[in-house]
Amino acid sequence: MSLLYLAGESELDEDFYAACAEKLTGQDFNWIRLRNRKGAGLDAVRRQMKNAVVMARAAAGGAEPVAFIAAMDNDRAPHPENEVHPPGTGLDRSRLIPEERELESRLEWMTAVVEGVLGQNRKAWPIDVALAVPVEMIESWIVRSRQVQQPQPTPHFSRADSDQARMYYHPSAPPPQWKDLADDEQRRSERTDKRDFHLEVATNLDVDALAGRSVSFQMFKVWLDGWKTVAPAET
Repeated sequence: MSLLYLAGESELDEDFYAACAEKLTGQDFNWIRLRNRKGAGLDAVRRQMKNAVVMARAAAGGAEPVAFIAAMDNDRAPHPENEVHPPGTGLDRSRLIPEERELESRLEWMTAVVEGVLGQNRKAWPIDVALAVPVEMIESWIVRSRQVQQPQPTPHFSRADSDQARMYYHPSAPPPQWKDLADDEQRRSERTDKRDFHLEVATNLDVDALAGRSVSFQMFKVWLDGWKTVAPAET
């Protein structure tokens, strides 16, 4: 069985990404958790992620193939998905608080961290790697996986009652945001435990449909589609 190293923000998130990897690759993995704590500051997260890649690389060459997923919510940082919405429906960065207007692209610096350890020639990497940066958070994938119609207007925050959402949408009242919408989907599923709900979503995922609704999920899928060293599926 392949080893899957997970560097995510929470155990709940890691469960979902690992289940998605198993769904997309047809593999079962041995999950090894290596937490990234965003509250420690960006420099600390970079160090944590670098250490996680180093640990995964060190395991390569053993009896089991090794894969690695680094994941972080985008949280309104620059991202290609925020650039593809029709005018007036995407993220208006000028309305964000100054700290968020100045955020770096998480995809760019996460890629730089991985390449700093493994090199820029991805074909020579000894481990399979995937980066997951959902816009704006993992709940956007949850909701879009279960709703054919996209939420309108596009949410950008976790909760409608958050101070950041109220400031962004002022003077209008904020519409439901990603966690609000995900809570509604969980209630419809009749799953009382959020982990069970997330695993149900991943297990029943229509991969191509979600990739068509979410640029950030499509980018994650491209990584997984390129994995080569996972163990062959049993027949």
